[in-house]
Amino acid sequence: MNLDDLKTRLAEQDARLDQVIRLNTTAVRELQLSKTKSSLRWLVRGVVFELVMAIVAVVWLGDFIVGHLREPSFLLPAVLVDVCVIAFMGACIRQLAGIASLNYSLPVVTVQKELGRLRILRIRTTKWVMMLSFVLWFPVLVVLLKGFLGVDLWLILGAVGNRDRSFVAWVVANVLFGLVVALVMIWVSNRYANRVDRSPALKRLMDDFAGHSLTKALSSLDSIVRFESEPQGASGVSSKN
Repeated sequence: MNLDDLKTRLAEQDARLDQVIRLNTTAVRELQLSKTKSSLRWLVRGVVFELVMAIVAVVWLGDFIVGHLREPSFLLPAVLVDVCVIAFMGACIRQLAGIASLNYSLPVVTVQKELGRLRILRIRTTKWVMMLSFVLWFPVLVVLLKGFLGVDLWLILGAVGNRDRSFVAWVVANVLFGLVVALVMIWVSNRYANRVDRSPALKRLMDDFAGHSLTKALSSLDSIVRFESEPQGASGVSSKN
């Protein structure tokens, strides 16, 4: 065997090795993408459930509003809650639209960016739901008691307040406390927004806000990026030599 034959055989082996590595890379990509899709299916189920609950709430609140158009003490709390639930519905629809528009044939980095936008949306939605829950607990209580039990909370507060004014002051203090907590949460989230990537604790908190399914989906895509960024192939080995 002369030198030219040896070079030819080595080139053929390099070509076969490159082909095997490409097949392995494709298999790894498909495996991790299947994990991403599976995680997102769980996310879709959760978002659909949230959307259905929000639709039911909006329909019920709409009926409640129509029935209390001439009672501002019930109308205004119901409208306030209804507006917030409609905004939540919009966030759910945006999440579902974002997932449905994903194109897995695009480069992984592009899919990562799309899921990153979805992650930001879910974090913001969760944050606002938490903050508004501290503010809207009293209007929600007024509407629920009246709508389901026929109980007039304003009438009860008035009757109790005539006997013990400190009770009314306690309720007002709790409402104001909820508002203060919401404002503090807004300040904290804006103050430390740029430190999330540098703080493992904050990153875990944001992962919890985004949801376990979405976090797993992004982790699967990260695995593809790490695998594809590693030096592979016979050509890569040859270049080192």
